[in-house]
Amino acid sequence: MILESVPDRFRLAQKLVSVKQVVAQAITDDFFLNHPDWTVRYGDRGRQFCTADACFHVDFLAGAVEAGSPEAFADYMRWTARMLGARGIAAHTLEENLAQLEKHLFAALPLEERDPLSTFLTRGREACAELAPVPDAPPACLAGLEVTRQVFLAAILGGQRQAALNIVEEAIRSGHSHVDIYVDVFAESLHRVGELWERNKISVAQEHMATSITQYAIAAIYPRMVPAAADHGVAVVTGVAGELHQIGANLVADSMEANGWKVRFLGSNLPHSSVIAAVEESSADTLCISTTIVANLPSVAELVRSLQGKLHECAPKIVLGGAAYRMAPHFALEIGVTEIADLRQALTTL
Repeated sequence: MILESVPDRFRLAQKLVSVKQVVAQAITDDFFLNHPDWTVRYGDRGRQFCTADACFHVDFLAGAVEAGSPEAFADYMRWTARMLGARGIAAHTLEENLAQLEKHLFAALPLEERDPLSTFLTRGREACAELAPVPDAPPACLAGLEVTRQVFLAAILGGQRQAALNIVEEAIRSGHSHVDIYVDVFAESLHRVGELWERNKISVAQEHMATSITQYAIAAIYPRMVPAAADHGVAVVTGVAGELHQIGANLVADSMEANGWKVRFLGSNLPHSSVIAAVEESSADTLCISTTIVANLPSVAELVRSLQGKLHECAPKIVLGGAAYRMAPHFALEIGVTEIADLRQALTTL
């Protein structure tokens, strides 16, 4: 059973978030009671990680409920199982966590709200047994930039900041557009970095270093963009509260500016009141919201409702983009806004 009413899904998602801390602590207490050896092996630090992981489970479950997509929660469970497996934690540990999650959520919720959750939790358990191996070969990208991407990836993983910039400059001299470089070099490389971290092939430090060098390269080529003569209007580009990834939004903001938009790029993880204030102050025609993880979809819906509730007919066009929407294809339509699949589509749509 999946709740058909968008307001009902929103209320259930909010209730899940409201009991998150209590449920996560209860899961941790159960797990360490059942596995006293973990106390010896990991101590208080292990309990902290276990509680944080349980909070993530609830956040992603709430996001999937908000989107009405059990498959979104299943996708998160597949990713979690792969990530934990690469670090030597068996799949049955995650399955046990899911059973404890169901137990404690059901204890905190009335009977009529348990059935909708059962569909999502069952799909999550099934997904743990459906693990598909992550391919060793990186995805193909635009002809002519594949070698550039491969060399750029090696540079950012090796901490070679100047080499990464030189690679990008050579691509520009060869006639490739900044959009091609953004999509087929930067975005593809960071996607591969995420896969490598997920499989425990690189450290957190390498992942952060690769991201930082990519941000450096983006900042370095930004001054070379020549804005189009056209005036398409004013756009605010941001991520919602809780969204910690901002490179995707950065790429959209830069590309829109190069195509004739006056852009206010706010970064990510802003309070909704600050986003609304920026829209009002700039008299923006368009608000672009970048979302990477499904757990942030309730926050997106809340921002949209708040903005439209305050500005009414003066509210700007709202456009959603990012990885979160791949597993929630009807979310944008249900809250009455536009969704874009990638940067190229964004430029065409806007």
